[in-house]
Amino acid sequence: MKFSFQALSTTWWIELFENNTNKNIDEVQNFVEVFVSTYEKKYSRFLPDSQISILNRERSFQNPSSEFVQLLEYGKRLYLRSDTHFNLLLGHILESKGYDADYSFIDSESAETPGNPITDLSITPELIELKHGNIDLGGFGKGYLIDLIVTELKQTLDVKQFLINGGGDMYATHNAGEPVNIFLEHPTKTGTGIAKTSLFNQGFAASSPHKRVWKNETGEHTHIVSDRLTSDATFIKASNAAEADAFATTALQLGQPDLERLAKSEQLGIALFDIKSGKLVSNQSFA
Repeated sequence: MKFSFQALSTTWWIELFENNTNKNIDEVQNFVEVFVSTYEKKYSRFLPDSQISILNRERSFQNPSSEFVQLLEYGKRLYLRSDTHFNLLLGHILESKGYDADYSFIDSESAETPGNPITDLSITPELIELKHGNIDLGGFGKGYLIDLIVTELKQTLDVKQFLINGGGDMYATHNAGEPVNIFLEHPTKTGTGIAKTSLFNQGFAASSPHKRVWKNETGEHTHIVSDRLTSDATFIKASNAAEADAFATTALQLGQPDLERLAKSEQLGIALFDIKSGKLVSNQSFA
């Protein structure tokens, strides 16, 4: 059983591998769509009334929910776990390059510097304060949402075997005890597979500077904010979707020694693709 829907500016596919679930497909689909819609309304920086937009605009947010606190604390920890390469305080830089709520793609030509999540984002149960930069959850927010859906499917709906695909960010349990096979997509040839791999109770994500590219009067821009990109595409397997999402972006910026350290410390499966040679190189955990 499977279904799809549109949310967070992408297509979602969810496949259930169990035939004996006590929930029919319509019940599951309705539950998931409402859950995703609620999350988007609260945390999308593209919606003016979201909690993220209010925080970015007002620079403070009083009496945040525990969910909001946990989400931002997780983003702060990713900054340290990635040796500062993953930064959720880059929203203002993306907006200055035209990747804003209106998708204007008009460069403001303003010189923007990244925020520091440790010193510029203060979080307590009573108050969240933002001193510099704007929050953008694009680097891990969808993966984080997928992990929340995983918990809801298992605990609330008693669904145990499934694949969630949120526009390429995924989590798969298994199919009757067997791994779930997926294809790795070429970064510039939509719909073209370059290899296949399998997931077993794992999260997966891919990232590429060739996705979400736009041009304006100051040149070509990408949604990856970095002075150094080392790969045409990264593919990550992790214990959950949020980590796969975040570290796929991080891996694009790392040289081989740092990449190996990250893979070891975070227990990641990593594959890198080079367009010119057409080669896909992976570590043992990915293969």
